[in-house]
Amino acid sequence: MGPNACRVGSLTMCAKTNFAEEVQGLARPFLVVIGENDTEGLDEPTMKAAFLAWQPNAELVTIPNSGHYPMQEAPPYFATVIEDFLRQHTG
Repeated sequence: MGPNACRVGSLTMCAKTNFAEEVQGLARPFLVVIGENDTEGLDEPTMKAAFLAWQPNAELVTIPNSGHYPMQEAPPYFATVIEDFLRQHTG
């Protein structure tokens, strides 16, 4: 499967898969990371209305000066966010 087929498959999965019922009420901590300049529909208001509404143990972190790919646009900041979350929620 080539890269274009993978992209199409990923976008189709995101657009057509309804996983809200699967994550609602999970007891496990849940981290949502977005970029400050992420696209409309993947921004902070949307994440608060979706993931944070579905998941009572969710935490939202917005990475400043970043778009949709904070792991590539701000790797040290992104890594620190992930490490901090894991440190807080692992024994």
